[in-house]
Amino acid sequence: MVLMKLLVVEDEKGLREALIRALTDEGYLADGAADGEEGYELIRTGLYDLVILDIMMPVMDGLEVLRRIRKDGISTPVILLTARSSVEDKVTGIDKGADDYMTKPFAMKELLARIRMVSRRGGEGMPDAGLKAGDLVLDTQSYQLSCTAGKRSVRLPVKEYQMMEYLMRNAGAVLTREQITERVWGFDTEAEYNNVDVYISFLRKKLAYIKTKTVIRAVRGAGYMLEAADDD
Repeated sequence: MVLMKLLVVEDEKGLREALIRALTDEGYLADGAADGEEGYELIRTGLYDLVILDIMMPVMDGLEVLRRIRKDGISTPVILLTARSSVEDKVTGIDKGADDYMTKPFAMKELLARIRMVSRRGGEGMPDAGLKAGDLVLDTQSYQLSCTAGKRSVRLPVKEYQMMEYLMRNAGAVLTREQITERVWGFDTEAEYNNVDVYISFLRKKLAYIKTKTVIRAVRGAGYMLEAADDD
């Protein structure tokens, strides 16, 4: 299963926690935010593949969150949740950039179906069957990492896969240890930032094994960057 990372922005604690548990049980990685402002800041990190966003919330409502992220050029798919059921409200949500809309109360099976549907639309940020960066290819179904110039490949364990996927999707950009930790272990993790160094070491050994020219460079005082080599 492709490991998608979802964000649930919902002020009702019971519902938020229930959704996170249900999504986790279905194999997703899920975090939560208790109000619109917190949700907005988390969405801006670029860590999430899809957002489940309530409309009626304190501090900043969901429609304002949606308006701001679209204005910021963030195209992460968004499914709106709300108690409002009028056609006008639904149209407003879609016009502001929502990808789908669900009215409370709803069945979890339907929400899961909507998530799959939005994912199949192939929006930006959605996992691809094969992720490519330079001469590296990562199969997001089998977790197999290979090099276009060689015959060797290796299957990555889950944490290494998540880290490599994040590096490849952001090839050429410097990712801090904090960003990597939050992406792989989550915001509420007790994992230390030096865990990142350990897993980077594991990945470098895998890269050496498959004989890729692509390297993971340490950027002093900042973090790590995947420097993708040409696949010639």
